[in-house]
Amino acid sequence: MRVTAGFLPVEGPLFSTGRWLAAMDGRVPGLPYTFERGGAVLHGTVVERGHPGEVFDLRHILTDDTRQLPLAGATRAARSAGPAWPGCTPHLIVMLPGYECHALGPAGGDAGAVADLVAEIVAWAQARGLRAVAFLYTRGRALERALEEGGFTGIPMSYSCELVPGTPLPAHRASEARREMRRLAEAGVRFGMSDISRPVPGMVDLKWAHSRKYGGGADREACARRLEALCAGGALLFSAELDDRLLGYGLFVPHRGTWYAVSTAMAYDAAPAKHTYFATVFYEPARHAAQAGVTRLHYGHGSWRAKLARGCRAVEMPVWVLALDPELKPMIEWSARTTTLSA
Repeated sequence: MRVTAGFLPVEGPLFSTGRWLAAMDGRVPGLPYTFERGGAVLHGTVVERGHPGEVFDLRHILTDDTRQLPLAGATRAARSAGPAWPGCTPHLIVMLPGYECHALGPAGGDAGAVADLVAEIVAWAQARGLRAVAFLYTRGRALERALEEGGFTGIPMSYSCELVPGTPLPAHRASEARREMRRLAEAGVRFGMSDISRPVPGMVDLKWAHSRKYGGGADREACARRLEALCAGGALLFSAELDDRLLGYGLFVPHRGTWYAVSTAMAYDAAPAKHTYFATVFYEPARHAAQAGVTRLHYGHGSWRAKLARGCRAVEMPVWVLALDPELKPMIEWSARTTTLSA
């Protein structure tokens, strides 16, 4: 197995590209590694300390009543009275910094090649005294089969939402969408779609305010750097403006026939901005994507009910965990027994 520091971009989803990795630099704090064997490639990070509240933090996702995840009511109840977590650092998280785990490379779909790579990653982690290996939010049957056969415990954990352009909304949602768009038009809000390679005026301030509202720790400069990196190389901006002021936006990055929703924000101090989120993130992108022949809009984790109500489908994203320290095994097994997702 070849192990290199950092990440070797290979053909795959947006989350494996250099532009995305530059934008998300440090999103999962720790030492990043590329693992490669026989044409199969996986990306991981050695995490030295816990990060409570983050959905890559093992304790948080396995034992806490994590509001960002679509956990069933019975799971939340079990976790509120669950056993104490013994701690699990240092451990290896195998995941791209887009909250998805893909086996990449020319052999990424080959079950045998992926199984061999998984086994060598486990041996590598054991040799370094790591306490657990966790593959988070996996996609791909070859990878999941390799993990199951390799003794990992699979646990349902989240949904990723995606939309096929042209999917009709239910009648009541379509009526609601028309009403929202009509109210915005009556308020004088204008919508646009533009190709950009750097943030437009007002965009950074909206995102910074959004980050503060939802508990993000980024400062304005960090928000600016991330948006600059996301826009570099080309992005699609769906904007809502009133009197030349940016009221809200949805930013998408096209990649291999898919438009990825990568950033959104709106002006919380302006009443006409109220419905711009759904307009700039769902209604307008879906309309333009259908016209452009795009095959999929990718919306990722979080707010899954709202996304389903706008025509998306939910793809279950499990996590797979292997205890290298025997002390962790009972907790992992308890989490697997008690964790189910909300329907």
